Amino acid sequence: MWLSKCDDHLKAKMRKTFLTTAAIVAFGTSTAMAADLGSMPTKAYAMAAAPWSWTGAYVGLNAGYAWGNSDATPLHDGQFGKINGVDISAPPVSARPQGFIGGGQIGYNWQTGPWVLGAELDFSGINAKTNTFVDPFFNGKGGTTSATYSSQYDWLATARLRGGVTVAPNWLVYVTGGLAVTRVKDSIYSAQPGIFNQGSVVTWSSSSTLYGGVIGAGTEYAFAPNWSVKIEYLYAKFDDTTPPVTAKFDVPQSVNPIASFHHDLSTVRAGINYKFGG
Repeated sequence: MWLSKCDDHLKAKMRKTFLTTAAIVAFGTSTAMAADLGSMPTKAYAMAAAPWSWTGAYVGLNAGYAWGNSDATPLHDGQFGKINGVDISAPPVSARPQGFIGGGQIGYNWQTGPWVLGAELDFSGINAKTNTFVDPFFNGKGGTTSATYSSQYDWLATARLRGGVTVAPNWLVYVTGGLAVTRVKDSIYSAQPGIFNQGSVVTWSSSSTLYGGVIGAGTEYAFAPNWSVKIEYLYAKFDDTTPPVTAKFDVPQSVNPIASFHHDLSTVRAGINYKFGG
């Protein structure tokens, strides 16, 4: 009987020890889990706050506004020849083509510290054109007449280097420059020139691929992993053109080129880029 009481006492003591140990283990486990859960937002924030790297290849789209100058300067007096001993010439003309521009770009950036160097190729279609009415067009003994000067940019391609600095981890400002190529159509059309015969028509026209230099500046912001938006200004200067005579009707003598067009183009474009890799 004594042994039975001792055995019951021992069993009760063992149960108490087991329950106490289990409680301690459970409390420690729950504390550790709580600490782990509490640190998860901090870890996630640390991952989200990892600095953006500009290094890598990218592709993108752009759209904006283009405007420029296609001013026409008359060639020297007498280019038209003489009528009754009087030189024939045309006045200078200011032509301002403008319109939509949109296209795409590809490029690559290298980042070292806050400095970013890169290269970019882009191609954009343009609908920038103008028609300028001139009256009088020819001045000379025999009468005066009017004409329409037209100039239109069809597309623009550039190959540029970019160099910039990050003013914040996800914010880049840069300058850029390189080669520009465009397609431009220039023409002068004059109907019923009084210095010739009534009903006479003369057209000077050319469609030319022009080469030049381009400079500009912009800013770009990375708003999500692999994605960034930008806004950019470019100025390009191109070769001159001197349209030849392409059509004439009822004109009693040969007609030479009458003017040279001078070309430059400005663009403001907004764009979005996707950068490959992490």
